Amino acid sequence: MKNSKDRPTPVFKRYFSWLICRLILFCASIWLLVNHPEQLDFTERFGFQSGLSFVNLAFCLMVIDLFTKLLPHASIAMGSRKQYGEYHVPTPRLFGGGVKELMDTATQLIANAPATLRQKAQSTIEETITSARETAQGVKDASRQIAYSVDVLGVLPWSEEDLTASEILRSDIRRRRQREIVPVLIFWIIFNALIWLLLDRFDVFNECTALVWTLFYFLFDMICVVLWCPLQLVLMRNRCCTTCQIFNWDGIMTTTPLIPFIGWFPSILVALSLAVLARWELAFMRHPERFDDRTNASLQCANCKDKLCHLRKPLRPQHPSNSQRSARTTQETASGNVADEP
Repeated sequence: MKNSKDRPTPVFKRYFSWLICRLILFCASIWLLVNHPEQLDFTERFGFQSGLSFVNLAFCLMVIDLFTKLLPHASIAMGSRKQYGEYHVPTPRLFGGGVKELMDTATQLIANAPATLRQKAQSTIEETITSARETAQGVKDASRQIAYSVDVLGVLPWSEEDLTASEILRSDIRRRRQREIVPVLIFWIIFNALIWLLLDRFDVFNECTALVWTLFYFLFDMICVVLWCPLQLVLMRNRCCTTCQIFNWDGIMTTTPLIPFIGWFPSILVALSLAVLARWELAFMRHPERFDDRTNASLQCANCKDKLCHLRKPLRPQHPSNSQRSARTTQETASGNVADEP
């Protein structure tokens, strides 16, 4: 029998099903463009008066996809939901304070913990304080024990102050992210500008071709998640979709061909895409630690439940073991530097 770890997860199956649906939608648009191009004119075929038209169907599917990215509990991948605080599982790098700070945090956790867990938490805190007094590394190890054995259960409330990364770590997260997104942004602007100029040169850039172009991006977005992502391989070089810094950029990237047009159809889709993008970027500006696997355990391979890499394997290997990470953390603490994970 095949190992359960090698089987596709429910999330992967869901995304693969969406890939098939988008493929059918795109193929239908190509057929209509060749045989009945008037059916793709969203200035004439959009709205209640058009009934169950192809334009209305495409509009509904894209709106549903955009709305799911604004819902914290939607059945989508962690790569999209990591912007929300409830999916942030702190790692030892977020516990850099001394004994007093750790005691204050521990006291708050115990006070808010259910009665059935207080005894276990109390024992954990005592071990934490003892370790903290003996060695600075003890603070890191004990914090890891709290973060992984207690907070992962989802029963203890963490305040934002507990999860605040140091400014040094925040700056490093921002630099790493800039190295990923800036090349993509430059490429996307130039690439689409060239296509616009080419279509305009042959006088075929209109509402019909713009919709087909949009549906191609709508399909290719799911291809990138499930099968193959050239942006990851060539420009970003990130590990996988879970750590991708532009996961929720797909809306604005998909609707890029609609930007030059005026009307309800393009305006609603572009506005929703901008709302998704703004929510994503504002979340990073306020809480960059949620977007990095060094400070959010939910993004690490060991804790991944999505396994969107079922067919498209991670570009980089999984993180080192806890013992290796502990030794590395000790070295970083001693040197005062923050290094990228391999």
